[in-house]
Amino acid sequence: MPNQSISELVKLADKITIDQVKGKKVTLKISWFDLKGVRKSKKFLLSEKEKIEF
Repeated sequence: MPNQSISELVKLADKITIDQVKGKKVTLKISWFDLKGVRKSKKFLLSEKEKIEF
């Protein structure tokens, strides 16, 4: 899945970490395991009042 959305990755996530906070923006790091058991991760920059559905 080359361009996965944050909603899709949250469902696969093994770990979700707040990586950085700057003013009204937060960087989330989402980690998961692929089908081969290799850990993958991707960072997302979220603005104030953005919502993520778990």
